[in-house]
Amino acid sequence: MYLYSFDRFFGFDKVCILAETTDKKKVKAGDLLIFGNQYFLALGDKLAFAEQYQQLTPVKAELVYKAFLSLPALKLFHWMVETYYTTYKSVVRLFFADSIEKLLEREGKLKQSVKSKVHKVESRKIESLWNFSLSQEGQTLIVFPDLRTMFNSGTMEWWNDGTIENNNFVTLLSSNTQNQKDVHRWEIKKWIKSVIICTYAEIFQDFHNLKKIIFVDPHKRYYASQQDPRYKVGEVIDEMKKLYDAEVEIVGV
Repeated sequence: MYLYSFDRFFGFDKVCILAETTDKKKVKAGDLLIFGNQYFLALGDKLAFAEQYQQLTPVKAELVYKAFLSLPALKLFHWMVETYYTTYKSVVRLFFADSIEKLLEREGKLKQSVKSKVHKVESRKIESLWNFSLSQEGQTLIVFPDLRTMFNSGTMEWWNDGTIENNNFVTLLSSNTQNQKDVHRWEIKKWIKSVIICTYAEIFQDFHNLKKIIFVDPHKRYYASQQDPRYKVGEVIDEMKKLYDAEVEIVGV
């Protein structure tokens, strides 16, 4: 079982292996483990570019959180490394904040809620504003190329009235505090939020039941990342479509 360390390097990357003395039957890909005060993500039994990880340090870590990352999200994690010829330490920042301990603490800040379903009244607000058709069975991800396009697409009154933060809707912005980002990540993972509106950098969420992706203005240059990993959002969305068995709607071609 390969592990990704959030806290320390092992050679050129942060990948190690689970020690033979550990009870591996309890550990599955996507689980979170701990050794001392260091956290590890179970990556599974296969790695992208496994030939580069021939000599790895064994770590005797213990299970602390089951299914910390869902299998579709974990497969996307591996796919990003393999497709864009990069390392796990370069890709992990797209999926997680620096402090896993803080992320775990903020799970307790979630409001008590059952699984969300899209309310018809709120759906009409989205649909009337952008003429979008939302998934009625699962989560809908709406991806904009930049904040200007996002805000210019609606009226300021609509953005300011709090609708986008009520019940099933959440907007992920670069101006969000880390606390807000962590809480939103748990809300998305636990299906407390059904409609996620974001710019391209925030698409790497751990979705509970993603059924539709609305891809706005795919021709915009912002959809090509200029930093490692140099990914193209259109390609990532195509892979997410396969992993989540989700519908993709292109808007603004």
